[in-house]
Amino acid sequence: MNQSQNPLLTAELVENHPLVDDVNALHQERLTPIERFCKRVADATGAPAALLLAIGVQLVWVATGIFWRWDPFPFVFLLTFSNIIQLILIFIIAVAQRQQSQHDEIRAEADHDSISRLLYHQQLQDQILLRLAERSGVDVSDLESTVKTLLAPATA
Repeated sequence: MNQSQNPLLTAELVENHPLVDDVNALHQERLTPIERFCKRVADATGAPAALLLAIGVQLVWVATGIFWRWDPFPFVFLLTFSNIIQLILIFIIAVAQRQQSQHDEIRAEADHDSISRLLYHQQLQDQILLRLAERSGVDVSDLESTVKTLLAPATA
């Protein structure tokens, strides 16, 4: 029976399982408006279009400064303006990186929780299968030691 034949296994139910947290939504809920703004600015300044825009503005500025002589070489106003923008962007990018770090921590905790549930579920399935095999008369003595080894706590 495939997924389309079983109404219980719709894509929405599989993707939005109640025991799995939506880490992205959880992270977005925790962001303040300033942090959201910093994230948008950091995302925009990290794009290739922002690099091309910065190069284009500087080339136009240099050409205009030389031609009209309103900011001649060594382009003091351009350098001052660029430094102010860079100082502001340093703090915006630092806030965005801190938010990314928090998002990574939330994701790691959610992954650990999900993996722990899966491993516990697997252990229960192993025990049920061993009991079924014993009740049906199948010799599983050679597998019991392997299962017990797998179920033993990990050592550092």
